[in-house]
Amino acid sequence: MFIRFLLVGGAGFCIDAGLTFLLIQLSLAPWLARIPAIFSAMLFTWLANRCFTYQVEHSRSIREGGRYMLVALSMALINYLIYLVLVSYGLLPMLAVTLATACQTILSFHAYRYFVFSDAAAGNTNSDLRQKLSSGTSLEGFVRASSWYPDLAVFGIATAILAAAMIVLRGLDSGLTGSDEGSHFLNAYLIWSYVTTAFGQNPMQYATDFYVHYPKISIGHWPPLYYAFLSLFFFILPHATFPFMLVNLLIGALPALLVARITRQVLGMPWALLAAIAYVCMPVTINNTLRLMLDQALVGLCVLAAMQWSGYTQQPTLRRGLTYAALTSAAILVKGNGWLMGVFPFFHIALTGRWQILLNWRTYVSGFAALAVVGAWTVVTYKISSDGFNYAWGMDYFVLALSAFLPAIYANIGPIGTIAALVGVVVSVSGRADPAIREAGLTGLAMVLATIIFHAIVPVDLDQRYMSSAMPYMAIFISMGAAAAVRRWQWAFARPWLVATVLIFVFCAPGWFFLVDRAPRFDLRMDLVAEQIISQAPGTVTIVDGHAGTEGAFAAELALRDKFLQCYVVRSSQLLAKSDFMGKRYALRTESPQAVLDLLDQVSASAVVVAEGPLIEPHFAHSDLLLSALKQPNSPFRLAQTYQHYRHDGRTYLYLRDTPIRLDREAVKRVNFPEKAPL
Repeated sequence: MFIRFLLVGGAGFCIDAGLTFLLIQLSLAPWLARIPAIFSAMLFTWLANRCFTYQVEHSRSIREGGRYMLVALSMALINYLIYLVLVSYGLLPMLAVTLATACQTILSFHAYRYFVFSDAAAGNTNSDLRQKLSSGTSLEGFVRASSWYPDLAVFGIATAILAAAMIVLRGLDSGLTGSDEGSHFLNAYLIWSYVTTAFGQNPMQYATDFYVHYPKISIGHWPPLYYAFLSLFFFILPHATFPFMLVNLLIGALPALLVARITRQVLGMPWALLAAIAYVCMPVTINNTLRLMLDQALVGLCVLAAMQWSGYTQQPTLRRGLTYAALTSAAILVKGNGWLMGVFPFFHIALTGRWQILLNWRTYVSGFAALAVVGAWTVVTYKISSDGFNYAWGMDYFVLALSAFLPAIYANIGPIGTIAALVGVVVSVSGRADPAIREAGLTGLAMVLATIIFHAIVPVDLDQRYMSSAMPYMAIFISMGAAAAVRRWQWAFARPWLVATVLIFVFCAPGWFFLVDRAPRFDLRMDLVAEQIISQAPGTVTIVDGHAGTEGAFAAELALRDKFLQCYVVRSSQLLAKSDFMGKRYALRTESPQAVLDLLDQVSASAVVVAEGPLIEPHFAHSDLLLSALKQPNSPFRLAQTYQHYRHDGRTYLYLRDTPIRLDREAVKRVNFPEKAPL
């Protein structure tokens, strides 16, 4: 059978290469010529493998063809990932291609045999089985199937591990020095401030006025739902950054609860513990939780939505469809990357073969309901959001993104985790797998593929955190692969707790190396700076200089102490320079120290806050120009205080004006409210 498989593969390669060459000779672009060539070769190998290699007796189906296509594309991605890993370790490219192709061939042979062409893969239409499967894998079954106490215990352990990581990296007590943290915090504070001080007034007008005071508001670039959620905590928690980092810790650990719950229902408690701890020990999970970010909240919603869609496709009721629409809408309104849940159903349908769901009117009612919720917001804010795209749409980005995202997944689970995850994928999607395990595996594979392909198409950035929504299911696949391997070893199979404990240390290696290599967060001491400004220069204009984290950290600390919205913050990056939202197309507005002093007078600045140090990056020319101006003999500013950073060889300087200056709000507004304001 394997020899027949190799013969079919060789013939498919000849068709692919020959048709590509022919189309290029007909003046078609190489990348365009590859598309019909690939699909022609894929069609041939599908039919040849089913008739010649595996000699399948049941009739062909669209479902089988869709599964074949997805397996073929998945195997191509695996080939590419293996190639990248081998080349990164110094292997010759030709040898790396050979080994990657050999691995792909072996994996493809078994994937086609046990997943695509297996008799069990043709589907079981027995209603009792569907009922049993749905109750165990849908969101309703997830909630009601069994006691939550074991899962909450695992969640507690996972949270403790994340808390330990945050303590080691000083993520709880270092302020909001990440590039976006200050904006996220202020967005939530804005909503709370509006509800408590201006409810009933025009919210857009209030937000505009707040933006003039604190120009780090970014609702519009990011959706508002998570900020509305965070704003609730301002009613019950002290107004400081530390309590909100604790909230961030719990949100960061929440996907581990979902991972444990899913894994325990299909594999058992030891493997649930393994999966949850493997998840929280992934570098991307630690990094997302280390800072106040949106990604972990998005991950939790994506997992819940995926489970709900799985249940809907098995028993399509309007309630289930609308619940999926609500969860998908919530994901999109937390972060725009949530649109991947609009792509996810197509991968799930292709993998499961449940094409009939596309003929169900409830599917379209639910889809239109979701669009009604998020459509207007997306259309209105798309231009603002797309300003944050770091790349251009097109095939070049797609190839570049795959080259970045596949190694990112590998880096987060390590070589042993990668092997275990691949084994987990194979055994879980096999037609011979337990129905509940197979449903979880197909749902997870659809989520992983949707995450990779969506972010390889939408040219936002190549940051590994965009793979976050795939990581819970990668942890589940790791646990499935480990459990499958252990079942073949009787001694280990009889001691699952011992084996799971040992494997935890193995699969935690990427997180451990991340903790060792990652420098702890440092504190700019912006809380002390804000206290001094409120006490010595209340209701005045302060210029803040440094990186984006400096601006956000200072604006957040000052806003918390500015109870009556009297202070104004002006970013030196806007006053002395100009650039787009992402800091590109940078140019100075002025080039002399005296001109800088004149601009400080024009905006009626009474204080200047400057943070500098080796980790205040990127460093811009206007920062040097500002410091030079402040040190001029004719400068009206004096150095009032120097704050040594914690855990960083840097300093924050506070300069105060010697004589009072009259506030010019209109001048501040002209600087803080540019043509493309976030609101």
